[in-house]
Amino acid sequence: MLAVERSGENLGLEIMANAAQAGLALQWSGVVGSRLQAAGVQNIADGEVLAMIGLVEVLRHYRRLRRLYGQIRQHLQAERPDCVVLIDHPAFNLHIAKLAKNLGIRVLYVVGPQIWAWRSQRIHQIKRVVDHMLVLFPFEVPIYAQVGVPVHVLAHPLLAQTAAVPNRESARAALNMAADGQVLALLPGSRRGELERLVLRYAETARRLREQMPDLRILVALAREELRPLWERLWKQGAGPEDARLAVAQTQTVLAAADVVLVASGTATLETALMQRPAVVVYILNALTFAVVRRLVKTPFVAMPNVLLKKSVYPEFLQEAFEPAQVADALAALLGPAGPVQVAELQKLRGLLEGDPPEQLQQVLREMLT
Repeated sequence: MLAVERSGENLGLEIMANAAQAGLALQWSGVVGSRLQAAGVQNIADGEVLAMIGLVEVLRHYRRLRRLYGQIRQHLQAERPDCVVLIDHPAFNLHIAKLAKNLGIRVLYVVGPQIWAWRSQRIHQIKRVVDHMLVLFPFEVPIYAQVGVPVHVLAHPLLAQTAAVPNRESARAALNMAADGQVLALLPGSRRGELERLVLRYAETARRLREQMPDLRILVALAREELRPLWERLWKQGAGPEDARLAVAQTQTVLAAADVVLVASGTATLETALMQRPAVVVYILNALTFAVVRRLVKTPFVAMPNVLLKKSVYPEFLQEAFEPAQVADALAALLGPAGPVQVAELQKLRGLLEGDPPEQLQQVLREMLT
């Protein structure tokens, strides 16, 4: 299994749970994060480099990626597992899929590339090297089915994870915060590169919003403890409010405690939406990467809630459009009448994320993993 980031680990845990429910007694190894290691997956290499994003970042870390590829190749050649489970990261994982296929190892791919948004020609590469796709969104099924790639829909893990979240008062109590007043939550992403590009503007946005609302409290959801020094350095450099609170690995508690959210584009936008929190979405890519992506992407939206709902529910401020003054004004509006209007639109999302019956998924796993 290859899954190193928080969202990928969630999916990996879902796959392992379904395999256990299917009665499969399996030994797992791979390149995984700490949660999957705790669940019993033997980690064979450091996969931190897979958190690099964008074309320029991949080129910068090419040697590390080649070394990781070599470690995985050596492991597959030596161990000859029954199946590889590849989660996201298509720029790297499609190479691993080809390697596995050449070794006669079955390939189960979870969350394939967004061919519905850009680089649709990848569907032909997928057909050659992937035995079965598990996708998260029902609208993806016809794309694979029409070229003969077996495909099923995996119920999005966030559906279950957000089904019974604490109420606002309980969440604030868990974070040792007063129950009253308004709270801005900041979700800057889980990758170092994201923080490096975003935190200075997050700091200025929070400072401007605090000037408008002196009693506003600021709560930061940090994905991992090792990101704390980077966040604190950049937050201070950007003159962010000194009383901002950090909460590590408690994203859903932070969201439950919040009245409004500033969230970096990614899985966290869907998590925020399923928890029915008003939000503004921001993102900054490397300039060269963005120039390439802008020419290739076919969808008008970046945030997945907007893609699924086919309308701009969450305002998006990307690249230089992430202007702290404008974003602060957008957040302020959501703390007023605009917030409930936005939340009402989000009510439709759950029905768009239901997967195939568990029995179907478990049968796929029986066929693929043994």
